[in-house]
This record gives sequence, structure tokens and C-alpha cells, in this order.
Amino acid sequence: MAAEDGRIPFNRAALTGAELELIAQALASGQISGDGPFSKRCQRLLGEILDAPGRVLLTPSGTQALEMAALLIGVGEGDEVIGPSFTFPSTLGAFALRGATPRFADIRPDTLNVDPREIERLIGPRTRAIVVTHYAGIACEMDAIMELGRAHELPVVEDAAHGLFGSHGDRALGTIGRCGILSFHETKNLTSGGEGGALILRDEED
Repeated sequence: MAAEDGRIPFNRAALTGAELELIAQALASGQISGDGPFSKRCQRLLGEILDAPGRVLLTPSGTQALEMAALLIGVGEGDEVIGPSFTFPSTLGAFALRGATPRFADIRPDTLNVDPREIERLIGPRTRAIVVTHYAGIACEMDAIMELGRAHELPVVEDAAHGLFGSHGDRALGTIGRCGILSFHETKNLTSGGEGGALILRDEED
């Protein structure tokens, strides 16, 4: 559907029609910070939908969830982080902000997801983590990627910004690696008002 000026919009936000009523409820509750009743409800529902083994934490954006993942893993100067050559800048930029050097692994032409063989080729003594993006909600080859992580003692971070409601086998995307992230940007499967994200933790200790 074209806009009034005749241009075709890049996207249309997924809205239900109940947004204004729910915003009014949040304002009436007097709790509109990140620890209010709607935030707690959202975290609980996400945990149930994902069958998350650990905690689900809401963040202001998918990018900030990635930045928290980089802090959690503890990357820094001199480290290398391997990720896909085709992804959003934040996927590896979050790790570069901590001083790590991104190493770009080629993708498969049929899925547009990172090729595990290319990840393996790039693993070296300075590699600190593997980051994968489930592009367009299509699952990466997580069995092979997780095996690489185990063999080289490397944490795997899942960028599941496109992947809410997607799965690999019987596991929800974002719950397979050490941690995963979701995005609720206006262009994604669900939006929380234009921006928003979540960090999915596999281990309760994180």
C-alpha cells in the first residue's frame, strides 16, 4: 500500500489496535520505568514463548542487548570475534566497541546465513567468541556451529533480531548459544513502540 505521496514504505509496523489503551493503562499505573508491571509481564511471556532455560531481560534496543552480550562474555583489546559478513552493523559493532576485532565469515548463497566452514577457517588463538545472525528468521546451522564452539571453548552469541517465533529443531532461536538477542524495532516481527530488545540468557548464573 502506497503512502499519500505515492511512495511505497519500507515497512509497516505490526500493530494490534490496542496500543493506545495499553499505554493509558501503563500511565494510570504510575509505573512507567523499566521495572513496571508491563515490563515484568513481557519478560514472563517471552520466557514462556521461548521456553528459555535462563532469564530474559528487556533492553532499550537489540543493539544494546548485543552490547550487554559483549560485556557478559568479556571481550576486549586483542580479542577477535567471528561473525557473518552479511548482517546489521550492530551485530559485530557491539563487540568492536569493547576493543575486539571483527572477523567476517562468508555466508551461504542459499540461506544468506553464515557458513560454519568459513567460521572454522577463521578460528585462531585470539578468537574469543562466535556470533551468528539468523537472517530473515531462517535458522543457522546451529548443530555444526555449537560443535565448533564446544571444540574450541568459544561462546556462541545468537543475533535473533529477525528470529522471534523461529526455531532450530525443538529449540527457539536465541536460546541455543551462551546468550541470544531479540529486537523489537519497528521493522521486526513485534515492535514495542519503534525500539526495544531483549537479552536471552541460557545460564541463571549470567
